Amino acid sequence: MKVHFLGSAASEGIPNPFCKCEVCEKTRSEKGKNIRTRSAAIVDDTMQIDFPPEYSYQVMRDDVGVTRISELLFTHTHPDHFNAGDLFSRMEGYGHHVTHPLHIFGNDRAVNGCLDVLSGYSPERFQFTRMIPFVTVESSGARITPLLANHAKWETCLIYFIEKEGKTLLYGHDSGWFPELTWSWLADKHIDLTVLECTHGYNQNPHSDGHMSIETVLETQKRLLDSGIHSATSQIIVSHLSHNSGFMHDELVDIFKPHGIEVAYDGLIKFI
Repeated sequence: MKVHFLGSAASEGIPNPFCKCEVCEKTRSEKGKNIRTRSAAIVDDTMQIDFPPEYSYQVMRDDVGVTRISELLFTHTHPDHFNAGDLFSRMEGYGHHVTHPLHIFGNDRAVNGCLDVLSGYSPERFQFTRMIPFVTVESSGARITPLLANHAKWETCLIYFIEKEGKTLLYGHDSGWFPELTWSWLADKHIDLTVLECTHGYNQNPHSDGHMSIETVLETQKRLLDSGIHSATSQIIVSHLSHNSGFMHDELVDIFKPHGIEVAYDGLIKFI
């Protein structure tokens, strides 16, 4: 399984164009892996998770063959993850020589939000599945199970457990400490790669709500290992990183390296 990180930032991006904090100012001068666009990932070149505002730039930067993508999974409808208006470019008369439909998966708000901007769509261009937490669907040789996230107060946000060709991926953001229903569902599973967010820096709360902190990531790693969901060969990558953490990319690498946790950057490609 191949996981390609198109973006690795939280909602403001790094640098935040309206911010002059130390991280944003240093990023403007140092650039490199410190520059982060809003989070999204592509699995095996055909399955995309979330659709950020910088999508057109991201796929140009990384030379991604977007026409190969056949599934789009939405975690929730916050604007850094749900730039549904740009999907209109795939409609008839706008996107030419499109050979297959894009199958969109998400909660009811995501599906209805797409339908609002894709009025008059054809099934040759778009198909939709409303995801129910803990109910597995199959598509293009993969098994996709949405799990409950601990994120927005008034939306059922999702994280995704993806199984394909004997490998397993947990795409675990946006979410703070996972709900117990999600932990219970994972109890008898094995995960090869877990992607966690780390929006906060240190905040002394290993069970943080909404988003994860450094402590939450480390506590999550401990529970994954203690419960047998992770083995010695399992990997963790942190993404959805914010300037509000107070840390540059290399500083985050130094924080997580002793724990065997990798820090994502825009364009990172990981194989499991």
